[in-house]
Amino acid sequence: MDEMDPFEARLLFGNMLENLTGAQPTIDRVSGFALKHTSMADDLLDCIADKLDKLQVPPRLNLLFVVDAILLSANRNSLQTWAELIKKNIVATVTAVIPETPGGDSNVPQVRKVVSGWKRKSIFDTEVLDKLDKLLSKRSGGASTESGMRHEDILKRIEEDRERHKRHKEDVWIRPAGELPENELELYWETASDFNDADWQDIAVENEEYQQERHLADIVKRSI
Repeated sequence: MDEMDPFEARLLFGNMLENLTGAQPTIDRVSGFALKHTSMADDLLDCIADKLDKLQVPPRLNLLFVVDAILLSANRNSLQTWAELIKKNIVATVTAVIPETPGGDSNVPQVRKVVSGWKRKSIFDTEVLDKLDKLLSKRSGGASTESGMRHEDILKRIEEDRERHKRHKEDVWIRPAGELPENELELYWETASDFNDADWQDIAVENEEYQQERHLADIVKRSI
């Protein structure tokens, strides 16, 4: 039973969101609090939505990273409550993170990577994922000098993105405790499909991330 009342939970969670950055430890701290208080999921998601409306565009991405961390952890622990609640507004949330502005454009590559992870883990049903694919298919993205980001912030985002990319790679390979060594091979043997459009999209996401890092590095060099 959750001993914290909803008002106290919202207050503490709101304070945590105020101090949220793109660094993985802060994302883990915020998502961990949410998962610990799953019984108040509705209230905590309302806090995220309120904060999303108040933030400038580039840092809205950090809130999506929190949502992503909650979903992935909940999926590993069979907590379906979160996915069911989040999917109601996930298209609107992603839309708010990537508005058609320079700041929104700078968020597109990382949002594509997050959505790709949801597809790989089957976090949402096909209908929701198709809506997200349609939204992202209309957008090209990448940071620019018009995004409003200082070169210090650009450097910081590069490092945070690298750390997050490493964590996502690790998450792909997490297997259940006590699993027999041959079970993973059998799973991939039975579920692997022929090379298809989804594989091309994953390649495109990886390439776009690489190109964005190069572009950001060029911007930093020119600004020094």
